Amino acid sequence: MASDFDVSETELSAPIDYVPGARGHGILAVGSDSNGTEALAIWCLSPTGFAGGAWIVRFEEIQRNPEELGRIMWMLQDRCLVDWTADEPAGILDRIAHLLPVHLVAALRNNILTIPDLLTEISEHRASYAEAVERHRTVTKAKLAPLAWATEMPCREVLMQLASPQSAAASPVAAAALALASAVARTAQLWQDTEQARYRRTYLRSLGEPQPLPPRWLARLRAAVGSAAVALS
Repeated sequence: MASDFDVSETELSAPIDYVPGARGHGILAVGSDSNGTEALAIWCLSPTGFAGGAWIVRFEEIQRNPEELGRIMWMLQDRCLVDWTADEPAGILDRIAHLLPVHLVAALRNNILTIPDLLTEISEHRASYAEAVERHRTVTKAKLAPLAWATEMPCREVLMQLASPQSAAASPVAAAALALASAVARTAQLWQDTEQARYRRTYLRSLGEPQPLPPRWLARLRAAVGSAAVALS
């Protein structure tokens, strides 16, 4: 008789970073730099939250050399901005929009993800998988344990605390960007933990192959690719 658990934890626990069709996320944060001057932090993240580039530019320097800001902001092309609320990155874009190409700003405005929405989607899938276990329980004589998650779903306040930099950041604005990057990476890991727990149950594999990110999240990242060109047309 085939076992309900015939895939090892090691086989399913390799970190996922490359996601076909998706470039990833962008982070914008405003705060003081190491000298106490107001600055803008711009971070590029992979689809699963790995940092791929980071810049901190003072607003006074942005006014003197807007071309440099434009060069950096183009690094966010084809990415989704991400924050705790949509208002935060939208407000930062408002401050710098006059210095950037209209189609780039439009694309970024239209592609903003919020971490609470990402957490909600993962929670929905966990509930759906738990229900699938209960349905299978009614048609099998085997004793089935409830799905066990490596990490329980945190509320926003707990995730914000977990994502706070564990060591002193170079500046407050860097700390803000690092905290957001950590929250994205932790949220992606929650999903990977979810898929690992599901796929270890052979009877849950009919729900699909393991995916690197939840469907709505992944679809938004893929839709962002080429969005600047669409906004230009």
